[in-house]
Amino acid sequence: MTSTTLPDAERAQSDLAETAAWHWLAYESGLSLRRAKAIILDQLQTRKRPLHDTLSEAPSSWQTALGLTVEEAQMLENQRAQLESVTKTLVGWNQQGLGLVRWDEPGYPPTLRAHMRPEEQPLLLGYRGELGLLEMPAVLALAGSPPDEDAGVWTLETMLELAGEGALPLAVGRAGLDAELVRALLSAEAPLALALPRGLASYSPPPALAAAISSGRALLLSPFRPDWTPPSSEPNPVLAPTLGFAQALANALLIITPPHPQNLLPEQPCFLRPGIPKTVGCQSYYSDPETLFLRLVETPVAAAIANAPSFAPPSPTTPPTPSLDPEKLIDQLSALGNVPEAMKARLRNQAND
Repeated sequence: MTSTTLPDAERAQSDLAETAAWHWLAYESGLSLRRAKAIILDQLQTRKRPLHDTLSEAPSSWQTALGLTVEEAQMLENQRAQLESVTKTLVGWNQQGLGLVRWDEPGYPPTLRAHMRPEEQPLLLGYRGELGLLEMPAVLALAGSPPDEDAGVWTLETMLELAGEGALPLAVGRAGLDAELVRALLSAEAPLALALPRGLASYSPPPALAAAISSGRALLLSPFRPDWTPPSSEPNPVLAPTLGFAQALANALLIITPPHPQNLLPEQPCFLRPGIPKTVGCQSYYSDPETLFLRLVETPVAAAIANAPSFAPPSPTTPPTPSLDPEKLIDQLSALGNVPEAMKARLRNQAND
């Protein structure tokens, strides 16, 4: 029997070619990003064929193979020469530590698929650093208005505590509380993920952040074209989309000050800083890391129950809720990321009380 598994070097070359094809169609072909995404998803889900394979054929076949109009097919043929240069550009970015993960690759964050509509999910996600950090549950602190000193101190202490217990603090590249949080995490040599409102190819991280990236403690992420740079003389037009991206990327939210974020999801645990008003979709005050980790396990079950058909017949009797086996719970938490030994010990002790 002949194996269909590609050798590592050949697989890497195939992945690079497919990523280059996606980048070219999305950013260099002349098509809108929305149209390029529709074509790529059709190739994946309906035609079940890599885009690069189709583009390797004669341009005369593209109109039928990609479902293009005559004008679109001609536009792509006119830009075909750019495809080879895109491949060289991606190789150069890889050598500089900048990677791109495609929507169809295993490394693409599952939270984006769970929390964003398909048309909103980035086709390509740029990153610098250890993408494996996203195996840890990411927690995003959101401040609707600038926090006072007490709220700011509480946020830094809480996020550092969560980082020490195995969570991944997530921040947005902007001034204010996020910048203070990044400085505190870097100073404590804690892990962090940072969503930037710009492309990563044109960004040079400051020395402390660059050192954290090199040591595997920090991860930069961007859903935007890698070589896009924000205008220097006006407000950043992609800051709001970056906030939405970070909110979708997070496993859990920590709300620091109102106004509260929109579109809170039942499958995404949300906690409030003690003392601020509750809101629809976020009714729990933060107390400790253990409660947050437990909610990460319990919330998908609760969301499934909430979304169950209303006509399901009720059970004639309600059985008692079984106590959770601490070892099974630890296994579930481990699937989300690292579970520190101290937390495992506390869960086992609670089960024995």
